[in-house]
Amino acid sequence: MASAMLLNGCVAAQIAAQQTPTGPRLGSDDGTDACRSQAEQFDSTAAYFAAPIVAGAVVIGAGGILGTRPGVIGALVWAASSAAAAAAATSYLEQRQRDTNNDPNALAAAMATDLDQENAHIAQSQQTLDAVTDCRLREAQRVQAAAQAGEIQRREAEQRLAALRQQAERDLTISQGVQQRIQARAAEMDPGFDTVAPGARAAPPPRPQPVVTRPRQAVALQAAPLPSAPPVATPVAASQPVQVVPTRNPDFVAVETPSGQRLGYARAATFSIPPSQTRAVSVPAVAGAADAARLRTLVGTNIARREGFSESVADLQRAVSSGFELGT
Repeated sequence: MASAMLLNGCVAAQIAAQQTPTGPRLGSDDGTDACRSQAEQFDSTAAYFAAPIVAGAVVIGAGGILGTRPGVIGALVWAASSAAAAAAATSYLEQRQRDTNNDPNALAAAMATDLDQENAHIAQSQQTLDAVTDCRLREAQRVQAAAQAGEIQRREAEQRLAALRQQAERDLTISQGVQQRIQARAAEMDPGFDTVAPGARAAPPPRPQPVVTRPRQAVALQAAPLPSAPPVATPVAASQPVQVVPTRNPDFVAVETPSGQRLGYARAATFSIPPSQTRAVSVPAVAGAADAARLRTLVGTNIARREGFSESVADLQRAVSSGFELGT
């Protein structure tokens, strides 16, 4: 309660910082950011993870606003989340046990619903983060192409790319914070899953089976499953045996050697996969028969979703490192 009261006091002091729809992290819109709409969409979807599951609910219930924004207020929540969690009267598992009168079937169903929602929000945040990265890279390519064509001077091109890099660095900082919050929320929920579905987290997440194929012609590869990702130096040769597996982006597949070594990414439509094998490259559906079985599958899916979001953050980090260079 003391932590909740302290945080509520912080809210009163910081309310003025939350006047814009996207919060102070993005800054005011000066009209120079070509990817502003994508950044705002990511900021909006990521707001879901602003507070821990149980401690966040307690504090939000008292203050009414803390979990709605992952900006200054969200940062305050997270900075004090350990104290808030300690002050909370119940853990996530205990709260759900109370909500369901400790009925095993109802408890499993409630937790499965929570996790299904969590997974959906992770997937949505990952997709909007990919859209931000793709937009940043596309804008960089436009500047690079204009400089090469002599449409703009080199100094101006360097200044534009530096501005794009700065914007991408801000995106990266925000996404890394969201990644930390996703992991912290998982830490809140995991003990409950271990109790209701023992061993679920120890089982590997659902993975699609790779399909071995030979492209009819050479296939250019990309460094990430994004339309504007930079190319990989070595393409796949015609008739070269490779295996493909789905990625977080349904329009792209990961291309690997038959032994599983990742070569790069290509559009899924590039490969002619027999209809009998298309199910193998599809992400397994969540089982819906029994609540306990569904929960087990969702736990594995949650691990895969978190990995997918981490991959998106890593792709953005690589873009910040090398995607905004003018070259010679």
